Amino acid sequence: MAAQAQQQMGALRSKIRMTLHTYQATRLWHGRGVESGKPQIIGMRQMLAMIGKIQRDAAQDDPYADYWLIQIEDKLRENRQYLNNQLHLAEKRLARLPDQLTVEENLSQQPFTTPIYTGGQLGWLAIRQLIDYDRLIRQVVLAGHIAQMSRNAEYNILRGVHRKMHGLVDFPKRYPGYSGITRDDLAANNARARQAIEKRGELPDDVAQGKRRSKYAPPIRKTPPNSKATPAATRPDASSDETEAAPDTQVTGSANATSDTSTEDPLDQDLPYG
Repeated sequence: MAAQAQQQMGALRSKIRMTLHTYQATRLWHGRGVESGKPQIIGMRQMLAMIGKIQRDAAQDDPYADYWLIQIEDKLRENRQYLNNQLHLAEKRLARLPDQLTVEENLSQQPFTTPIYTGGQLGWLAIRQLIDYDRLIRQVVLAGHIAQMSRNAEYNILRGVHRKMHGLVDFPKRYPGYSGITRDDLAANNARARQAIEKRGELPDDVAQGKRRSKYAPPIRKTPPNSKATPAATRPDASSDETEAAPDTQVTGSANATSDTSTEDPLDQDLPYG
């Protein structure tokens, strides 16, 4: 009875919307399509789809996809530290105002709002950085407007953070796609594994052996040999929500157990408002 009730239960869903107040952040979200007649620029929408694809491949025990998740996590961590530093400096400038002068937060009179869907936890970390990018732009523009920084300083900060954010969004574009192998193939050193290594290069040993994974990597799900159905977790087009509901899969592998320490990760440390 309990098993029947479990099969009838639907997946959990939550509607989430994001609001942006600056043209720069909104443009970074959308990117630029080929229909503009200019070279395409990847936006964060496309980045989230790419991350979702990589996470689905990693869930199939693709060690190359797992290595990409590690690199994306490192890129996000580097970006988070940069954003926090710039936010701290901008807020220090605004804090120098005399008590007799009250300056409210600058917000768009007609902000951009959109529902968002991500490719997993790394996608949510990217969304949080986009929101802080929007916040930083508003603070820098405000600080420049009230002469808390020079025009040159304002320009240099905005240009620097623009490059950082575009570098982050563009990074997953280089992912070559599903390798077609698993760690079992690497351990057996079979023809598929040798072909993948020849094409994509050697992996670090700890990644190849599954000892090091992104702490945001999905569980590895393997289909039992006698299973006829193709679980959602092993389909290239499966969503991250579907992977949680695949009943005929064996879950193995934990996300980067070697790096689980009591110290706080800079990637998780958003600079709080105020």
